[in-house]
Amino acid sequence: MGTVQKKKSMAQLMREYPELGPALEKRGIECASCLAAQVDTLGDVLRMYELDFELLKQEVNGLTHEEAGLSSNSL
Repeated sequence: MGTVQKKKSMAQLMREYPELGPALEKRGIECASCLAAQVDTLGDVLRMYELDFELLKQEVNGLTHEEAGLSSNSL
């Protein structure tokens, strides 16, 4: 996932990469149920919660579609 992806809304990213939800929820971040997900970008969330993009990306990409019970997209 490149810089352009960081500018997408969380709602859009959660639709494209459903594995992102469980990775964020593990950190206590409930983007799936937050109204701000419509306007907050991934970059916003990374800054607000002081998350490391590379670590989050590795975790999401490391989930198999069977583990997540979802798609097999990569960030």
